[in-house]
Amino acid sequence: MIPPAGMAIAALTVMLWILWSDTIRARRSVPVLYALRVALYLIMAAVLVLNRIRYPYLFSTAASVLVALAAVVGVLGAFYFGRRLVRRA
Repeated sequence: MIPPAGMAIAALTVMLWILWSDTIRARRSVPVLYALRVALYLIMAAVLVLNRIRYPYLFSTAASVLVALAAVVGVLGAFYFGRRLVRRA
């Protein structure tokens, strides 16, 4: 089983990599992909926060900070892709 800090680090790695790869891409993706990314970012942020609330005894202070950071990146990433989706339409 992945510890809470490992889950948050993995989520941060994937979310930041997707953001980075989208910023360097010259050609824009299809709108469905942007909508999928918005959903993915919001769902991942919600799952991390829900696990933190549901199982507080599993989270150290550092793991809680990583979860909060991953949730912020998730919300900001969803906002970024949502803007690109709306701007594209």
